Amino acid sequence: MTDRELRHMSRSELLQMLIMQIKENKVLSERLTAAEAELNSRQIAINNAGSLAEAALSLNHVFDAAESAAQQYLENIKRISDQQDVICQNIQKKAEEKAAQIIHEAQEYNKQAHAEADSYWRRIVAKAESLPSKSNTTY
Repeated sequence: MTDRELRHMSRSELLQMLIMQIKENKVLSERLTAAEAELNSRQIAINNAGSLAEAALSLNHVFDAAESAAQQYLENIKRISDQQDVICQNIQKKAEEKAAQIIHEAQEYNKQAHAEADSYWRRIVAKAESLPSKSNTTY
């Protein structure tokens, strides 16, 4: 998400995005804690393992779990980014529609004001023409 898109977001949208990130961070922290606990328990198992081959097999499961967690994290980031892009596009579309509406209303108001001014001017000219001129007036 670009800085420009972030600047166009409302406070509530930014807070909502922050809340989502906090929730995701909490879930990932919990998963990390669980993975670390599992790693510690596996290290104990490795220390107790009778051979290096058994230790390598145990570590493979930890690496698989870490890779899976990293993949899920990246997928979540992409999903959130895509959602934010859609939100930003919707906001931009609404803003453009509102701007077009305001421009249209201003143009209509301008036409009406010009029509009223022209009408008023014609009435003044007509009144001025109907007034007797000074040269024709006798004292």
